[in-house]
Amino acid sequence: MAYMLENPYWLVILGVLIVITIFVCIKAGKASSKRYKANEEIMKKLKEENILRNEFSVLTPSLAESADPIRLFKGVALNLQKKISDSADMIYAFDNLTKEQQEIYALSFVVEDGGEKLSSFFKSNGQPLTGAAFRGFTRLFDGRADELFAKEYNAYDPENETDSLIPAEIEKYDAEFSQLVTADFICEAAGRFIKENYEKFI
Repeated sequence: MAYMLENPYWLVILGVLIVITIFVCIKAGKASSKRYKANEEIMKKLKEENILRNEFSVLTPSLAESADPIRLFKGVALNLQKKISDSADMIYAFDNLTKEQQEIYALSFVVEDGGEKLSSFFKSNGQPLTGAAFRGFTRLFDGRADELFAKEYNAYDPENETDSLIPAEIEKYDAEFSQLVTADFICEAAGRFIKENYEKFI
């Protein structure tokens, strides 16, 4: 202590080290809290998905009729996802779905990957998923929403040589599309479609 009093710069260094240590501990605590919350959200989502998957594992006319459209869509889509992901040949499994099942399966990825920006879905996926999503969206929606979906589908289609991929235009389409169509809006419309065509999903 006497040495430090005789050499006060050590007190400054010690003070700085204490401040740095406290700062690091606070940052580590915040990071740990964020990780914990993120893990909680993941677990909550997985639990909800498991409940939905089990609830709609066997679709009956009465279940389709009484179910909430959004839950119905999510439950059916989750079971289709599991069926394909569990298959040894995912392309073969997808090709053997009915057209309606393919479209609902694909629309679930539009909701998942393109919930905030439609372009994120097209950036993350390719054919045959994007084609099925396009058919499904066109089946459920018309007007400007369908037009915007088609614009982005064509822009990201590698075989389309007439529509160009211009980032500024895509950004504009994304913003307009998000104002017209929400994820829940797609889920509800798709759920109503399943209700009206449940025999295609049995």
